Amino acid sequence: MDAGKILYAKHEGLYTLKFVGRIGYTSNWAFPLSKSLQLFIDQMAREKDYEYVLIDLSEATGIDSTNLGLLAEIAKMMIRKFDSKATIISTNRTVTRTLKTVGFNALFTIVDRPADFDAPMLELPPVPDSEMNVARMILKAHKTLCELNDDNQLRFQNIVDALESEIIRKEAARKAVLERGRNLPTD
Repeated sequence: MDAGKILYAKHEGLYTLKFVGRIGYTSNWAFPLSKSLQLFIDQMAREKDYEYVLIDLSEATGIDSTNLGLLAEIAKMMIRKFDSKATIISTNRTVTRTLKTVGFNALFTIVDRPADFDAPMLELPPVPDSEMNVARMILKAHKTLCELNDDNQLRFQNIVDALESEIIRKEAARKAVLERGRNLPTD
């Protein structure tokens, strides 16, 4: 499965994110675009020199639930910081249906016309991370989706529960290995 890409630009108080191709899980529990998007959102949260966010999905062929959760984080941040909605451009009916299914029409202004945007865009570089950090990011994204509405709570709660259990299990295993290492005899 070919990985997509995420482009961005900041121009005159507007952040534009453009998703191209399939955005989501690639292989081997790797979500490098998701991680780069999370870091980008964290950076946006610290900045104050913009007022609008435009998310262009017109060239996206698909987007997974983790990245939907990250987009929901952008929407919540925009409402909290600026008391305004971010805008999503979606010209693909399947993608638009997915957005509406998870309740994005309440968080975003969704339009079906391509934007006339000619500022140069940069590509977010994929950022690899540890399996545990990726699991935590996926968990947070799905919790964000669950918070949006009751349908999402039903849709994504099993994922949240499974991820929480897996993280607890792996953290306990890691602590046990560290503890055994401390109790080894020294020469």
